This record gives sequence, structure tokens and C-alpha cells, in this order.
Amino acid sequence: MTLRSSFRIHFIIALLCIFITRYKPVYAQLPAITFEVISSKDGLPGNTVLSATRDHSGFMWFGTRQCVVRYDGATFQPYTSPETNFVTGVVADHENNVWISSDRNGICRIDAISLQMECSPKTQEPDIETTGFFFIDKNNNGWYSDREGVNRMDLKTRKTKHYAFRKTMYVWTKASFTEDTDGNLWVIGRDNGLFRYDPLKDTLYCVFGADSHDVAPQEPVLLSDARAGENGILWIGSYNMGLIRYDTHSNTYEHYSTGRIANQINALENGVDENGNAILWVGDNSGLGVFRPEQKRFYFFSDVLPNPYEVNAIVRDKQDGIVWACTSDGIIKYNPVSNVIRALWLPKGIVSFPVTVNVILADIEYPNIVYLGLSHTGIVQWNKVTNEFTLIRYPDGGDTRWITQRPDRTLWIGTNRWNYKRPGIFVYDPEEERFISTPLSEQANRYFSVPFFMYGLFDKHDRLWIGNSDEGIRILDFNTGKNATPWPDAMQHSLIQNNNLINDMLLDTDGTILLGTMQGIYRGDERAGNFVLAEPADIDDRIQDRSVNSLLLDKQKNVWAARWGSLTKTDRDGKISLVLTGEDGFVDRQIAGLAEDHAGNVWAGNYEGLYCYHATSRKLKRFTVNDGLINNNTMGRIYTSQDGKELYVGHQNGINIINVARILGPVENPVLGISSFKIHGKEHFVDFSKPIELAPDENAFSVDFIALNYRKHHDNEYAYYLEDFDKEWNYSGTNHQAYFTNLNPGTYILHMKTGDVLGNWSPEASSIRIEVMPAYYETLWFKLLIIATIIALLYAFYRYRINQIIRLQHVRNRISADLHDELGSSLSGISIMGTLARKELSQTHPSASFIERMVEETQQISSSLDDIVWNISPRNDALSSLIARMTRYASELFEAKQIHYNFAMPKHFEHIKLSMEQRRNFYLIFKESVNNLIKYSHCSNASVQVVVERKKLLMIIEDDGVGFNPEIPRDRNGLLNLKARAASLKGTLNILSDTGKGTKLRLEFPIG
Repeated sequence: MTLRSSFRIHFIIALLCIFITRYKPVYAQLPAITFEVISSKDGLPGNTVLSATRDHSGFMWFGTRQCVVRYDGATFQPYTSPETNFVTGVVADHENNVWISSDRNGICRIDAISLQMECSPKTQEPDIETTGFFFIDKNNNGWYSDREGVNRMDLKTRKTKHYAFRKTMYVWTKASFTEDTDGNLWVIGRDNGLFRYDPLKDTLYCVFGADSHDVAPQEPVLLSDARAGENGILWIGSYNMGLIRYDTHSNTYEHYSTGRIANQINALENGVDENGNAILWVGDNSGLGVFRPEQKRFYFFSDVLPNPYEVNAIVRDKQDGIVWACTSDGIIKYNPVSNVIRALWLPKGIVSFPVTVNVILADIEYPNIVYLGLSHTGIVQWNKVTNEFTLIRYPDGGDTRWITQRPDRTLWIGTNRWNYKRPGIFVYDPEEERFISTPLSEQANRYFSVPFFMYGLFDKHDRLWIGNSDEGIRILDFNTGKNATPWPDAMQHSLIQNNNLINDMLLDTDGTILLGTMQGIYRGDERAGNFVLAEPADIDDRIQDRSVNSLLLDKQKNVWAARWGSLTKTDRDGKISLVLTGEDGFVDRQIAGLAEDHAGNVWAGNYEGLYCYHATSRKLKRFTVNDGLINNNTMGRIYTSQDGKELYVGHQNGINIINVARILGPVENPVLGISSFKIHGKEHFVDFSKPIELAPDENAFSVDFIALNYRKHHDNEYAYYLEDFDKEWNYSGTNHQAYFTNLNPGTYILHMKTGDVLGNWSPEASSIRIEVMPAYYETLWFKLLIIATIIALLYAFYRYRINQIIRLQHVRNRISADLHDELGSSLSGISIMGTLARKELSQTHPSASFIERMVEETQQISSSLDDIVWNISPRNDALSSLIARMTRYASELFEAKQIHYNFAMPKHFEHIKLSMEQRRNFYLIFKESVNNLIKYSHCSNASVQVVVERKKLLMIIEDDGVGFNPEIPRDRNGLLNLKARAASLKGTLNILSDTGKGTKLRLEFPIG
């Protein structure tokens, strides 16, 4: 909760029991309790609250004048549509659906999962359909009242049966409902009377009031509310007869007046007091109170709110005992857990107020007797069992500074006498109940220039130590009464000079004295007769001021010092091992007053609260008036009981009593509620018992989770951990919201837990499963579909290429066949006819040379055509076919010219295939090179070498002929054609030759 008013309400009950014991008046007093007020400042739609319930998930629901609201201890969630005004009934059924009766729209139901509200008006005018005080009985029937009577509803079918009441002058909702311990349903019918429901006859029977069937009692009574007591008792509130006790077994009644003008009871609820005794919480038109059945008396709380207020309903949560009072000015909450700090007020009249309790000491023999040293008048003896107070008045007043008790039970009391009159040290004998004077006290009272005895104690040698801030210390031997101070006045003056006042003193375990001064901690050495600094000269930088206000020696023999701005711990070696400052939680710099409890926790006083350094968690916890302190100023007035299990804090006109184990104990595992689930900042209602599925664009969400124990906001701390996302728990302090963005698709489990500021965490974490769904393009089926599509496309492309290749091969086969069969045969025919014609002509015939040339050209064309046909045919794609043709072609030429030749071919090249273009260019380069060798080289030897290496094809043609100079330009295109074809192969062609030295041609190009 961001803003919260917290009021300390002092349950002051003026029970005055006067006993005469040695002429001392004895006062009886009941302890105070603390309330918390929640109003529109904290988020309520309006301050008029009419009804309340707690659902099975732990959320509180309140019916207000405006609408129904859900409350998680921090925020209110209003439900404004459909309209529901004057919500007098709100209750949760077995399935956790919330049912509402109001002044609009009949009966409404809020679904447990969707949290959506729907209404079921019975008339055509829902805006004026008034229902009230919805109640669910043990048989899961819903009951509610209207302006004519009451109704019973089947919650599943929503069918209703109406039970009409006799018409009266009362014109609003006619009744409320309750069940007794015997399981009977009772209808509290305003001015009609009290009715019992007979389920066998399905009728209502009036047993008390105007419509009673009995002759008596027939009282003119206006009833309001009722609660079941034990043994068939009904406690009934009325608007004109106070509280009525009705015995359902004997059909008898008696009523109790509230003692207030109106004598009315608007609301009732069962409860227990701080001692476990049964009480009734009651509310009327002026405030809240309790009724004690054993006393038959009412006690109303004053000062809860600044002005009188009307109590409309009271609900006590059975789970944790929290009482919620719905009033005309907000919600009044009483939480027993928040009252572990009890307030005990001095009875009025026992002493003149104001008075401050400076010193608190439990009796060494009777621990239930506690002495309260006052700032004036005397001390008060408090009996914890009877809660009785007795004033022990000083002979002549005094401001109590210390109390110590000797084994004989005598109390030695040191005071500051502001009137400068002695004595300042008193000795009180509890057995004789009187002050006594002893030689030692008489001697002690002579010291110091003014009777300011600020510090005092007895050591193990039975010596009395007394101290004054600016005059030093004195030691007196109890047996001899003589001064045993080992330090001369000059030595003490040198210690306290320059305003180095002594603020506290204590005895170490070895009997030496430790002094807390304005300049640090000093140890008194009795043998050497001097004082030495008991802490390092160069102290921690965090200690801004060495000045010591209070000292404490803990069970581990460490010395604690409450200073200005810090709390320090010094170990036995004189090393400061712990420094706590404002960075650790102190709100105010002035720290004074120290105590250690039974568990080794150290408590410190401060102007702005009470602080506890928790020994286990090593954390500093602060308590304030919001936790039950009478006042935040606790400086110098902190004490413990003999067993250290209770802490006492002195205040003006009273004290606080703290149960250490309860206030520091681990938090009972509270219900952890999820009050909000937002996606991109927009509220979504989901069923948290099932996995939450989020769309791909919903991967940014927040979860608001909170401990539904309704303790103060700073009492709870939170942690969360998103499995498969976070590496460890996120401890967020009092912040109870987890926010996540840009989550990848997947399944996550959000774990949540709550604890307190001392590190006590709930043993089991709550969790919800969240599934962020992938986008369609991130799903497995989509990826498989894409892969399948790619495979299909590749296969289709592969089949297309194969088909194209096959088609191309068919075309090549057809072209080669056509060229061979048609063009080839025609050329062969021409060649044959030319040869025959040449034979028929003489050598001198003018046409003989033409025919000869025609035959040669035809044979050359036929040879070229043969090369083309061979190149086009797919059967010759393999390199092996090409090399075979090359070998055959060159062999014929070399042998015809009688040239000695050598062929070096690769051994394994069956798998190598060349494209038609590669094959053509390669073969033509080879053919042109061999033809040039035959025509121009005039060589005797030639070699042809073909090598396949590293996906490259290398051809070398070499001869020992006449050679030539390749740099000399020539008018023939042979060399240019060779280089052009090599470039088409993306290869290189090199020719090495010189006149008279032969020629070497080297071709290299990439393959496959």
C-alpha cells in the first residue's frame, strides 16, 4: 500500500479496583491494541464500506457505496460494470465465484477465472432492483433479502424461491442471515423478527419479535445482525435494544444495554482477546468496540478516527484472525500479528501525567513483578499476571536514571534531583514496602556537587559504582562503606576535560570498567590508576562521530556502542568488527539505549524508531508507531526481561512490551496471490492453474504477486525466478512485480516466493507455467515445410536439368545423325562423283584442276563435318573418347610424315566429362597445333602429353623442328584462333619456340 494511515488506539478500560495495602492505591488496567485505517487515500472508491469477505484464494472483497472492490493488501481493483451501488452482501462460494447483492441489477456473480461480473436481474427495471446481505449456507444455497422478504437461490441454476414477509413500515432490504453451531439457518428480519428456516417444510418460522407465533416474547424490536455463540446461543444486534442473547434451545433471551445514547448494535462478529478469551466485536452508529460475555460489559474504542463513524459490518478472518470493520469512514483493520508490540498504559490517576518511563527492571525473585522507574514522583510496580499497578512514591521526588537489585531484593535507585536536594539515591525494600536508609547509601549520597546520580551498579565484589557525566565515577565498598575509587580526582578530571562527558558505564567480565564518553570508549585500569582508549585510535571512516551514548556487553563479550550516526561492535581484541549507519537503515543519527535478547539480537533506540540487529540474517530491522510503538522516540529506554524473551521500551505514560520470538520469528507461509497479469501493460484475466499461452507478439508481460497476509507493506519481501531465463533468484525487496520483455518462444515457469526483512523465506514457492508460442515462421512444421519446399524445388530443378540434358542429348543425337546421314552422304556422293570425273578427264583438260580441287574441298568438308558430328554426339562427352580420337588423328598424320611420336595420356580419366563446347575448343586447338607441326616444323620427333591435375586439364605438344619466333607478327590467323579458343576455355596458352630450337605449346584450363 502506498499510503496508509495507521492509528494507535489505546484500549483504555476504566476498571478501577482499589485495594488498601499499606495505604498504596492499586490500579487495574487492560493493554492497548493497534488498529489500521484504510480509506479513499489508499485507493478505496469511497469511504462508505458496507460488507466484506475473503475468498478461497486469499483476496479480500469489500462492498462499498459505489461498487464492489477486490483488495490484495496493497491495491484495490474496482468492478464498476454492470453498476452495483450499496453492495451490502459479498461472499465467495465453494468454486471461489464471488456473489454480490446490491441496490442495482439484482444478484451479480464474478467468475473465479475470468473475474468478469455478470448480473441476473429478475425484473424489467434492474436499475431499481434492490437486493441485500447475500449469504451462502452449509448446503451451498444462496440467500438474500429484498424489499418484500427473503429469497433462496440455487447457485448452479440460479432459480430462486421467494419467502414473503408481512409488510411493515420498514422499506429497505428486510433481513440478514446466519447459521448456528447446530447448522440451523436464521433469518434476522429487521422489524418482523427472528426466523428459523425449516428445510423439511421449506418454511420460515418466527421465534422472536413482532411476527412470532408464540404469545411471548413479542418485543417491538428492530434487528440488525447476528452471530452464533456456543451451545445454541445466538448473539443478536438490534437498533433499539442493544445486544440480545437468545438461547435457541430454551427459546429465552436477555438483552444488554450498550450504555450509549442510541443503544444500538449495527454489526457483530465473534473474536478472542489477547488472552484467548471469547469476545464479541460490536459496532454501532458511533464507533467500534467489544463485548465481554463473562463481564457482560461493553468497551468501545476511542480515538480510532477523529470523528464518530458508523460501523456497517464486521468480518473476522478465520485463517489469521484479522478483523475487518466496514464503516462510514473507511475500513478499520485489526491484525493480531501487527500487535506483537503491545502497548501498556499507566492507569489514569496513578501519577500526574505526563510522565516518562525511564527505567524498567524485572524482580530477580518474582519475574512477574516489573518496576517502572518514572521521570518524576517515583516508581510503579506492575504485576504482569493481574495487570495491577502500584505507585511507590519517592520521599521527595526525583527523575529515575537507574535501578539495580541486590540479592536481598532491595532496590537501589539513582535519580537526578532537579531541585538539587539530596538524597538522590534511594533504597527500597519490597518485603517491607518502604524506603530504607543504609550507611552505604548515606555515604554515596554525599558525592558530586549536585545530586545527579546518572549511572549506578554493583560489581561481583559487592562494590557500588556511581557515576556523573561531568564529575567522574566513585566506588564504595558495601561492607566497609569506604571510598574504594582507584583513580584520583586529577586523573578523572583529565579524562573528562574538554567536554569529554561520561555518557554510560558498564563492567566487563573481568571486572574492569568501560566508559562511554564523547571521545570514544575508555577502559579504567584500577592497578595502573589510569584510563586508556579501548578502541583503535584510527577508527573506521564510516564512524563520523566517536561520541558514545550507550554501551552493551553481549554474550560473546563484544562491546557494542550506540553513537551519533553509528552502531559499532568491538571484539575482545579491541578491533571494531561491525559498523552500522544510515546506509544500513538508521533513519536518525542519534542512537541511544542498547539491549540484547535471548537469541543474541541487539536492540537499539533511536529518535525515529526501535532497531533490531538480527544475529542470524545480519540485517537491521526498524519498528515504528506503524508496528505498535507508542512513540518513535525510544532513545535510552530499552530493557529486557530476565530470560531475554521480552523487550520493554519506556514511553510517555506507558511502555511497549515486545514478544521477541513472535516479532522476529519466521513468517508463516502466507497465501501468495497473483493480483495482476498484464501483457504490454493491458490487464488480462487468466486461469493460473493452467499453462498461460501467449501469442508471439505477447512476449512482454508483467506479473504482480503479493503475500495475502495483510501485514504492513514493509514487513514482506519478494523474490522471483523465471526458469529457463533467469540464472538465479531475483530478490526485489518490497517490490512485488516481475516484468519480462522479448522472451523467445518456449515454455517458462515463473517461481515466486515471499519472506520477511530478516531473511525468513516461505519454504515453498508458488509457480505458474507460461508458454510463449512461436510465430508461424518459427514453428517446426513451417521449418519442415520450407525444407520440403526447398528439396522439392531442388529436385524439380534437378529433374528439369536432367530433362533438359536428355532433351539436348536427343537433339544432339538427331543433329549428328542428320548431319551424318544426309549431309555426310551427300558429300560422300559428291566426292565419289568428283573422283570418277577426274579419272575420265585427261591431265590437260581445263577442268581437271577444278575437279581435283572440288574433290579435295569436299573431302576436307567431309572431315570437318565428321568432327562436328563426333563433337555433337553425347556418346563422346567422356574425355576418354576425345583422347582416343586425338590419338587416332595425330597417329595417322605423324606416320604419314614419318615423324617419330610419343603419346603420354592419363591412366584414369573415365569419370571425367567435358562439355560440348570444351570438347570442341580443346580438340580444335589440338588439331590446329598438330596440323601446324606437320606443315611447318620439319621435325623428326614429336610428343603429345595430356595430364589431369587438381581439376585442371593440361596438354603439352612438343617437337624438335625448325621452330619460329612467336613475337614476329604474321598475317595468318592460326595463333590468334588458338589463343581465342584457350580464352573460351578460361585457360592459358603458352608457346615456347625459337628458330632452330623446336616448338613447345602448353595449354591449361579448368574442368569439372
